[in-house]
Amino acid sequence: MPLSWDYRLRSDVTYWLGALFNTDLFTMSFKWKWLLTTFVAQLLLGGIFTTIQFIHMGKLAEQDLLRIQESFQSELTKAHLTNNSHSLNALSSIVRDFYLRHKPAAVWVNEGSEMPYAMGDVPDDLTEAASPLLSIFDLPNTGQQLKVLFDENEVYRSRNDMLFYLAGVFLLSALACSMILLGLSNTLSARLEDLRSKAMELQSGKIQSRIEVTGRDEISCLGAAFNSMAQAIELQMKAMEESHARSVSEKNRLDMLLSSLASGVAYLDEHFNLLYLNKALAKMLKIETLNPESAKLETLLIQAGVVREQRIRLKDLVTDYFGNHEMPVELNFTDGRVLQFRFAVYNDKIQGAHAVLIVDDVSIRKNVEDLRNEVERDPLTGVLNRRGFDMTLEARLSRLLPGETLGLMFLDLDGFKAVNDTLGHKAGDQILKTSATLLKGATRNVDHVARLGGDEFAIIVARCNIQLLKNIAERIIESFACDKLLVRVRQNHGLTVSCSIGAAMHPLHGHSIQQLLEISDEQMYQAKKAGKNCYRIAGVFLEPLTTDTEVKV
Repeated sequence: MPLSWDYRLRSDVTYWLGALFNTDLFTMSFKWKWLLTTFVAQLLLGGIFTTIQFIHMGKLAEQDLLRIQESFQSELTKAHLTNNSHSLNALSSIVRDFYLRHKPAAVWVNEGSEMPYAMGDVPDDLTEAASPLLSIFDLPNTGQQLKVLFDENEVYRSRNDMLFYLAGVFLLSALACSMILLGLSNTLSARLEDLRSKAMELQSGKIQSRIEVTGRDEISCLGAAFNSMAQAIELQMKAMEESHARSVSEKNRLDMLLSSLASGVAYLDEHFNLLYLNKALAKMLKIETLNPESAKLETLLIQAGVVREQRIRLKDLVTDYFGNHEMPVELNFTDGRVLQFRFAVYNDKIQGAHAVLIVDDVSIRKNVEDLRNEVERDPLTGVLNRRGFDMTLEARLSRLLPGETLGLMFLDLDGFKAVNDTLGHKAGDQILKTSATLLKGATRNVDHVARLGGDEFAIIVARCNIQLLKNIAERIIESFACDKLLVRVRQNHGLTVSCSIGAAMHPLHGHSIQQLLEISDEQMYQAKKAGKNCYRIAGVFLEPLTTDTEVKV
C-alpha cells in the first residue's frame, strides 16, 4: 500500500530536522552564524510581507470581479427593460461585447440540459470551478441561465505579478545585505581572532603579548583594555618574581643562621606537626631523614628515647602546652640526656596558632641541679627539705606574672607519734615515706611537696584557685584513708594515721612569704581543732567532714 501524503511529509520533515541538527550548524563560527541569521531574517521578513500583500491583492482582485459582475448584471437588466425580452441574438451581442472586454474563460446559456449558446471553453465538470470565478445570471426566459466562468490567470494577474516581483526584490536584498555583512564580518572576525590568539598567548605565559590598537571603536577599546590587563599582569609577575627571589634569599640566610645555632629550633603548627627544624635539633633527636608534613613532635620524641616514666608529661606537652607555655619543660631520655623545651606561641588569623620550639641540652646543668638537690631535698622521703622549700617558695613568688596565683598548704600527720612510739622508728620512717608518696600522687607535676621536719609537710601549688586547693586536699585525705599500708596499721594495731591540712593562696590571702606561712599554719591548727583528718582554707567556710571510713583491703 503506498504511503499517504501526510505520512511522507512528516517523514521528510523529521529527516531534514535530523540532518540539520547533525551538521556543524550550531558549532560554526560567530561570523557565519551572524550571516546565516541575517539572511534567514531577511527572507522571513520578506516572506511575511509578501504573504500579506498576496492576500491583500487577492481580495482586491475578487472585489474587481464583483464589480464586473454587478456591471454585467446592470447591462442585462437595462437590455431587458428596453426589449422586455431576451432573444439569443440580442443576448449574443451583449455577451460578445462582455467577452471581448473582460476575456472570461467561457460564457454559455443553460436551458435545462441543453446549451443553446456558448463562447470559449466550457468545462465538462463545473463542480471543480471555484465559486468566486463562476457567475450565474438568471435570464427573463423561463429556465434559462447565463453562466460566466472567469479566467483565474486574468483575474489574479496583478497579484501573481506582484508576488514574483516582491520575491525577487527581497531575495536580491537578502543577498546584497549578506555580501555587505560578509565583508564587514571578515574585518570584524579577523580582529576578534587576533584578540583571541593574543589571549591564548597570554594564557600560555607570553605576558609580553599586545594587540595593535587603531581606531576608537568597540573592538579597539576592548584591545586597549586587553593591553592594560596584560601590562598589569606583567608588572605583577615581575613583582612576584622579585618577591620570590627576596624570600629565597631571606630563607637561605635564615637557614644559615639557624644552622649555626647550638640550640635546636623547630616551627610547629597548631597540631604539633613539625614544619621546619634546624640541624642542631635534628642531631639532638637523632633524625636522619624527615618529612615535615607528616612528622609529629610526640612521635619524634618517643623515637629519640624519652623515658617511659615521663610519657605523661610528654602527652601534656603536645596537647595543652600552647595554652601553658610560660615555663620550660624538661624531659629525660634513656641515654642520660635532659632536654629543655621552650615555646614562643603566636596566633595568625589565616594560619591559626603556631609556635617556635627552642630545645636546649641541659644535661650538664641538670647534673649540677642533682648535686643541689642533695642539699635541698629530704634524704628519707625524696621531697624538698626545709631549705629547698624556702628557696623554691621564694623563687616561685619572685617569678609570678601579673594575675598569676600560687597556693600554699601545710599538713601535719595525725596519730604519727603513736605509731612511732608503738611500732618503732623504722615503722615511723616507712609512714613518712608513704605519706610523701601519697602527697606527690595527689598533686601535679608543677607542684612541689616538702617535708619541713618531723611529721610536718608543705605543698606549693602553682597556678591554683580555691576549687583546686579543695580538690587536692580531698584527694590527700582520701588517699590516706585508702592506702594499703595505713589500712593494715589501722586494722592490725588500731593505730590511725591521717592528716590535717591548712591552705592559703597568693595574692588572695597574702602577698609575702611570711603572711602565707602564718595563715596556712593557722588554718592547719583550725583543722586540728575541728577534729583532725580534715582541711581548712583561709576565708572559705567548709561543712564538717565525715571521717569514719571503712576500707577493705
